[in-house]
Parts: sequence; structure tokens; C-alpha cells
Amino acid sequence: MFMEAPGPDRRDTVILPVGRCHCILPALSLLSMPVHSDFFFYTAALVLGMVAGMRTMMAPAMLALTLSRRPEYAPAVAPAEWFALRPLAITFGLATLGELVADKLPWTPNRTALGPFVVRLASGAFTGAAFVQIGRMDPWIGAALGALGALLSTFGVFHARRFVGRVTGIRDPFVGAMEDVIAIALASTVVAMLVG
Repeated sequence: MFMEAPGPDRRDTVILPVGRCHCILPALSLLSMPVHSDFFFYTAALVLGMVAGMRTMMAPAMLALTLSRRPEYAPAVAPAEWFALRPLAITFGLATLGELVADKLPWTPNRTALGPFVVRLASGAFTGAAFVQIGRMDPWIGAALGALGALLSTFGVFHARRFVGRVTGIRDPFVGAMEDVIAIALASTVVAMLVG
């Protein structure tokens, strides 16, 4: 069961006058993203879900590797607290490396097949729920956003990858390697903004 618990303090806020009232607004980061705001956590859950749709284990692995090094960010509730466990981070990391290789093999089933698709949805939901718990957000909303991101990218990137290969003539393993880079960049950006 998902639970809510305190996480890191909200930071980077400023008070600006608006009309006759004062509104507390998050100070923008260099990427114009209000770090540690509700918007940040929910958007990040969606993005990590998209990463899970591209590479099933990439999203949970990046979050687990980050929280295992920075456990002060992990609230003491499931599933977020599990991501701070070093054995789980190592397991997810090794699974990600295996997936990066398996994705390029011709006999690997399509991500849109029922089994791989369900696992990607679960990965996105699991990671999204854990991520928003760090900001004391509703984990069920995080799970829904993570699953939605996984759904969109599972099918969207599948067809985009086939289209790129057909138009450019680039062999599928090389297109897959470009997809690897995009997935790593997205996940790395999210966790870097969290702890940065």
C-alpha cells in the first residue's frame, strides 16, 4: 500500500506581491523548472514513466542509484524507502545493463506485446509513485502519471523507432542505441534536478 510521509523541505521559494495579496511562488531553476514544487514532482513522474516505456528498468534504476547514494531524500515509507536500499539499486542497475543489450537482439519480443507492455506500465507506476513520495505528494497520482508516461512512450517510441529506421535506412540496433541515449538523458536530468 502506498503511504504519504514527510520528505525534504520545500526550497527555493519567493514571495511576490500580486494585486492585493502575496503569493508564494517557486523560484525557477536554470532550466525554468520550479524544483521541489508539486509541478516538478508530478511532471517528473510522467517523464520517468516515459523512460520506463523506452527502457523498462532504466527509470527505477536511476532513481534507486540516486537514493541509495542520497538516502536523506527517501521518506521512510514504501515504495520510496525501498529505492534507497543498495541491493535493490544494484539489482536494478544490472537489469538495466542487461536490457540495453537485449533490446538490440533480433529475437527480443516487441515492447508492445502484452507481457513487456504490462511490465513497462508497472515499472512506470512504481517509479512514479516512489518519486512523488519524496515531495510528500499523493503516490497514487504519481503511479497514474508514471503509467500514463509508460503507455505513451511504449507505443509512441516503438512507432517512431520503426519510422526512423525506414526513412533513414539506419539499422535498428543503431536506432535503439540513440533511444538509449535519450532515455538516459531524460532520467539523468530528472534525478539531477531532484538532488541538485
